[in-house]
Amino acid sequence: MRMNNMMKEKLPLLISVPHGGTVIPPEIQTACLLNEKDIVLDGDTWTKTLYDFKDLVEEYHEMDIARIAVDLNRHQHDLPPENADGVVKTSTVDGEKVWETPGGLSELEREKLIQTYYLPYHHALEKAADNPQVKLAMDCHTMLDYGPSPTATGWEYRPLFCIGNRGTVTGGQGEETLTASPEVMTRLRELLEKEFESFREDAGIRELVTMNTPFKGGYITRHHGNLGKLPWIQLEINRKLYLPEPSLITVQPSDLDRLKLQEFRDRLYHVFSELVKDISPFRGKEAL
Repeated sequence: MRMNNMMKEKLPLLISVPHGGTVIPPEIQTACLLNEKDIVLDGDTWTKTLYDFKDLVEEYHEMDIARIAVDLNRHQHDLPPENADGVVKTSTVDGEKVWETPGGLSELEREKLIQTYYLPYHHALEKAADNPQVKLAMDCHTMLDYGPSPTATGWEYRPLFCIGNRGTVTGGQGEETLTASPEVMTRLRELLEKEFESFREDAGIRELVTMNTPFKGGYITRHHGNLGKLPWIQLEINRKLYLPEPSLITVQPSDLDRLKLQEFRDRLYHVFSELVKDISPFRGKEAL
């Protein structure tokens, strides 16, 4: 049964939802070749509803602008033509051309997007991390059910959840600085497995929750986690868990889909509420 938001305690979390936007900025709308549904499917579909914790956490930040126009989870200098999947895209995840101009947006247009949308979002996250009431930050995404294997040639079915701290498959220290402790990662995995055990039959032989594979955490997790203000975790949810059949996906979720998304979010709220009980209130790297 879905819980009333007014009855829930506000959690000491910072939630970031960078890829749920569907808006193409007015100044570049006429150059965009994609229709509304293309834009929705290229981003993290319906995540502004799935992760709608606006009144349930201390800090909540989301982006209205579509990922295809400006990707907040890339370095600001990660640009085409060197990377067609950089901070400003020239092709969709399916390889479709995005802009009517052959080389994509102009340098001036790209810079305006970065200055107007990208940098303010990251500045807002830095400010949010200074909130003394916040214990942990979560950068929230979704992933395709079937995608490129991180360890082998070809594609493979993905787990139902992936959590990333830039570490190893057990959440431990690898070649990079960890953005959250192995203990926090292990606890989050345990809580997700317990809360979503009933979904395991949908996973078949797949793991319910993996760490750092296929995703270790993108630019947001790495950059803000390395600032040392808060532990950061990237959360990826398999779209198989909440999206209808492709032919039934609409620009906005139906009332029935919205109810399903809210019930799913309530399960996440329970996981998060248990997780923060185990996290030290101390700030900085010593909190990890």
